[in-house]
Amino acid sequence: MRNSCVIPCFSRQAVVGLAVSAGLVAGPGTATGTEPGAAAVAAAPRLFTPAIPTIPESVSRPAGWPTGIPASVSEHVLSSIRDTPGSPLEPVDAEGRPLPAAAAAGGPDAATAPEAAASSGVIQADYEKPAAGPAGDLPGMQSVEMALVVARVGPEVVLAGDLMTPAATEWLAKVSPNLEAEQIQELKLKIYEQVLPPHIESLLIYVDACRTIPEERLPEIKAKVDEAFDQEQLPQMIKASGAASLLEYEQQLRSQGQSLERMRKMFFERALAQEWLQQNARSTGEIPHAEMIAWYRNHLDDYEFSARARFEQLTVKITPSRPRDVAWNTLAAMGNQVLEGRPFAEVAKAGSEGPTARSGGEYDWTRPGSLVSKAIDEAIFSLPVGELSAILDDGDALHIVRVTERQEAGRTPFIEAQVGIRGELQKQRRQKAQEEYLKRLRDRTPVWTIFDDASQLGSIAGRNRDRRTR
Repeated sequence: MRNSCVIPCFSRQAVVGLAVSAGLVAGPGTATGTEPGAAAVAAAPRLFTPAIPTIPESVSRPAGWPTGIPASVSEHVLSSIRDTPGSPLEPVDAEGRPLPAAAAAGGPDAATAPEAAASSGVIQADYEKPAAGPAGDLPGMQSVEMALVVARVGPEVVLAGDLMTPAATEWLAKVSPNLEAEQIQELKLKIYEQVLPPHIESLLIYVDACRTIPEERLPEIKAKVDEAFDQEQLPQMIKASGAASLLEYEQQLRSQGQSLERMRKMFFERALAQEWLQQNARSTGEIPHAEMIAWYRNHLDDYEFSARARFEQLTVKITPSRPRDVAWNTLAAMGNQVLEGRPFAEVAKAGSEGPTARSGGEYDWTRPGSLVSKAIDEAIFSLPVGELSAILDDGDALHIVRVTERQEAGRTPFIEAQVGIRGELQKQRRQKAQEEYLKRLRDRTPVWTIFDDASQLGSIAGRNRDRRTR
């Protein structure tokens, strides 16, 4: 899973420098929130509307059921305020008093009223009978679960939906069909625990950025990042999901308790955090030459290399139907063809039985001791480059080899290694600067997670999946 990236990745090229181009500069700011301004909100497209609870058409109001809504407007039960919810419905008069069975039978719908009263129950406005298995949860239950607060980072909260990405949800769906509800919840907690640390680290940086960037600049920055998301990230996400359209992809997200707006929000937070980290954890200054020399001397073993060789090979296997002498003559004839000027690769493709015969018998760089055949291994590190070997016998097959290139053992000189050394030292400086910056953020930003409270964690893990929210 992290994912499989259990969290969505994004193209750095599209967002690097967005903060700078939008006037993102450190300085006294009054911003403490993370929501975009009114202009950005107005410009954001409304891609979907919340689902409205409905009642199946098969559920109708029994005859005699009192209501202020005309039957011509709705036949469905829209309320269930009763002393005993769920009990069978009984016909009542205009005052709400139960009617005797005979009175009910005397009405125009007498034939159907008893049957309706016996078979009908109180139907909740957002309830549909669940199917067997986890897929039969109440509509909206996934969204409720995704709204669980898993952590707090300063003023920001981390919801379960921020951690249960589509990739993580897809993985969970594959492994959970035969699991109990409590086991599924435990798996979710393990996912939260695994992906929470990097998410918290990103939020620490995001909170610091929002403290510093002037509040009026945030909408402009968000608009640029959202544009990068819509143009680069979103098409990749739709393709990876197998959805045929944006609407279908949004429906997939909603079935998982997710939404496109949440994906966009996560992308913005991470893009801003990444850019802000680079600005606040830069390593400045050139790497001194003496420091690179010292690194090289302290890591000489890393620059030692053994001999290696490239070679070509012709092979004829010894079998019961092809004894050694027949195999020998066959291979000798192939070697003579090469000596007479026929290209080695052509001969190998035509008659060799080696593992690389189809590619002309060529072998890439090979180190001493890496080959199964000891005879071939010794030959390629002793033969003159460009000369055919004698016929080599390793018991199961006969071979002719020719070394095309060989490098003797040695050590990479400093002049060739210094570019890599400079890059490594710069990387170490950046890592140190980032660690120091993150430490300062942790020291001044309160962080809480559900894993800090064992009793609450146990309560979440033991929840019954069959509980229903009324």
